[in-house]
Amino acid sequence: AILRFAQRHRMVFEAWSPLARGRAPHDPLLASIGARYGAGPAQVALRWAVQRGHVVFPKSVRPDRMAANFDIFGFELAPADMNAINALNEGEKGRTGSHPATMDRM
Repeated sequence: AILRFAQRHRMVFEAWSPLARGRAPHDPLLASIGARYGAGPAQVALRWAVQRGHVVFPKSVRPDRMAANFDIFGFELAPADMNAINALNEGEKGRTGSHPATMDRM
């Protein structure tokens, strides 16, 4: 609901920790999907976020990973792949950062 609201009002979401603090590159589903596109799991995770209209800032200090992170615009994930990745949502259990309600107390 909030994503649709933001899109209707031309607001952009920033994906915090788009690689799930290093977990995405090791996810078997992302690896399987990536194999079909000639992409790595991290590239699939970033492409998924970008296709959803999110801005991503993946962290890396390695030039090879920086290049791979940027190389996500030569393919588009099929709707079935997008849905499969959407199903990975773990809710609060999968949170990789602070809860937004507590951010103002930090």
